[in-house]
Amino acid sequence: MRYPLLLLVIFAGLAQADVYKTVTESGEVIYSDTPSEGAERVRLPELPTYKPAPLPRPIGSPKPVKSDEYDSMVFMKPRDNDTIRNNLGIIQVEVRLDPALKHRQKHKIQYYLDGKPHGPLVDNTGLTFSNIERGTHVLAASVVDANGTELINTAQITVFVKRESILNEPDKFEPAPPAKDPDAPPEPKLPKSPSELDFNPNIRSANPNVRSDNPNIRTTNPNVITPTPTPAPKPPPGN
Repeated sequence: MRYPLLLLVIFAGLAQADVYKTVTESGEVIYSDTPSEGAERVRLPELPTYKPAPLPRPIGSPKPVKSDEYDSMVFMKPRDNDTIRNNLGIIQVEVRLDPALKHRQKHKIQYYLDGKPHGPLVDNTGLTFSNIERGTHVLAASVVDANGTELINTAQITVFVKRESILNEPDKFEPAPPAKDPDAPPEPKLPKSPSELDFNPNIRSANPNVRSDNPNIRTTNPNVITPTPTPAPKPPPGN
């Protein structure tokens, strides 16, 4: 498997030339397009071919169609070679018809997308294309009578639909914090919040409504209840 692939790469430009293989006395394999004594002709595998996708077929009639019913029919929006940026793939289409569409004669408009009718026949000069894939598209429109005969058509226009992709999203990352300067002065420490302060029973509170559990703290505020200090036990007599 390795040698055919190697040959395919080396001699891709020599598809029509003959290739010869020679093995030296030391076992070295040499490939050349020039025959030599003892050389063996090598059969190369067929090169892969690329077949491009077919171009969209002409929309409506291959040539502009005009009749005595209408003078002109052109696209107002989008314009030819417009770029449409819409994540929902929406294209607002509008044509101008001169004279106006003749509803009494049951004339209708057929819109085309990439060589195929897009939607049913309609009786207005505007239409919304939805969920159109990103890429290049060809638009056209024509007026038909009650028998389906094409009376007039627009010239084909090309539009480019752009839709956002998750593959094109910018990288989301948090920037690294700036490096600290070792010579910079230390940052001042902010005072702790009351909930973070260590409780010290020996500190009299400025709030008179706060009860203290320390009997050694006295206050004249009657709203503060201070526990009665417990007297120390007396030593037994004789000591």
